[in-house]
Amino acid sequence: MTNPAPPSRGPRSRFAAVRPEPRLVDGGKFEAILDQRVAAGPRKKFAVCVAGLNRFRRINHLLGYRGGDLAIQELSRRIMCFPHASAPACHLGGDEFAILLECRTRRGATEIAGKLIEWLGRPLTVHGHEFYMTASVGLAMYPASGSDGVSLLRRASAAMLQAKARSGNSVEWSRSVDPSPHEEVFRLESALHRAIERQELSLRFQPEVDRDGQARAVEALLVWNSAELGHVDTETFIRLAEETGIITPIGEWVLREACRQVALWTSGSGKDLSVAVNVSPQQFASPDFVAAVKRILEESGIRGESLELEVTESCILADIEQSAHRMAELRKLGVRIAIDDFGVGYSPLAYLHRLPLDKIKVDRSFVRQIAQPGGTLPVVHTITVLAHHRGLQVVAEGVETEEEFELVHAARCDLVQGYYVGLPLSAKEISALLSDRGSFARYAVAASNWHY
Repeated sequence: MTNPAPPSRGPRSRFAAVRPEPRLVDGGKFEAILDQRVAAGPRKKFAVCVAGLNRFRRINHLLGYRGGDLAIQELSRRIMCFPHASAPACHLGGDEFAILLECRTRRGATEIAGKLIEWLGRPLTVHGHEFYMTASVGLAMYPASGSDGVSLLRRASAAMLQAKARSGNSVEWSRSVDPSPHEEVFRLESALHRAIERQELSLRFQPEVDRDGQARAVEALLVWNSAELGHVDTETFIRLAEETGIITPIGEWVLREACRQVALWTSGSGKDLSVAVNVSPQQFASPDFVAAVKRILEESGIRGESLELEVTESCILADIEQSAHRMAELRKLGVRIAIDDFGVGYSPLAYLHRLPLDKIKVDRSFVRQIAQPGGTLPVVHTITVLAHHRGLQVVAEGVETEEEFELVHAARCDLVQGYYVGLPLSAKEISALLSDRGSFARYAVAASNWHY
């Protein structure tokens, strides 16, 4: 694990001479610090900034909670060294932090919040694996947003949740009358419960492309455009769905809709195109999961071979014997099984021989480092060789440059997925490409020239 580079010295505030060494305080102490600042009077304006990390649970899922704890320790050090914070920073718990900003204007605070997002977004190395974190930030200004530490911190937290819900990796200001963070979560949860019946969920499809530019499969990606909240960040609502148990009906809706689209594509173009669907741990662990898959295949009228289910290592390792049995039952239906985000677990190769798999998807963290001096090319090649020895296909995820594209093929990966070869498309756009012979090859070339 690497420490951040020493921060450059910014303008010194009038508190710089007496400021203690960087440290973290808990929420109660931070509220007391805010109350002390409030006591100086409404002319002494300042801003409270709450930052919440996006997709942090992915580190816990892939590296375990010990790896997550190491990541939080590293990010805590970054927060303590952030040059624009005034007074001790606060770890609110989990993946949330708070700092006080010496700003008299909203514009100044917004600019510093943007710098904080960049500060937290630098590469994070845990157990030899590199992660790129993003953050959502909420801001509240004294005295406009509250007259005490509790109110200011509550409203900044609510604004942070709003930033996560809308897009993630962004900054939101507290409204004149903000709900508490619990009210914000309740609002999001209520809207999510109604998302299916309101037809607010939709799918985009990202191709998996071979070296010739031909799409051999597409992965279904879930999108939620709420009539009440607008576009909601996928990671945010998937985490909420898992926490509240709504993930199972949402996962079943995704599976049914993806199979329906495959049936339409097949009947419209006469061409076979399989679809990959991500399966949550709760969904996969359900004793009714295999029966639900069988029922949906029968309803849609597609062959089992047209469906691929993607599960994560953490999903499998929770109960490897039961996982192997469930996979075998799915394989009897013709369904293909893939391991998603492969390679970042503790022993990713040890269990391959015990599971009836068809494909592994090499995690994008390996692809991101594949072109670097002393990078991950040998690791990716080793994974590919071992997978091929087991008769498995290998997909390289997150390919974004021509150099990465060439190197993953040099490592003998069979398929490529990422912005370099294809952006997520609507079902209608996939239909249009299928109707024109060879269009996927031209599409892959065009996609490499797009800016995103």
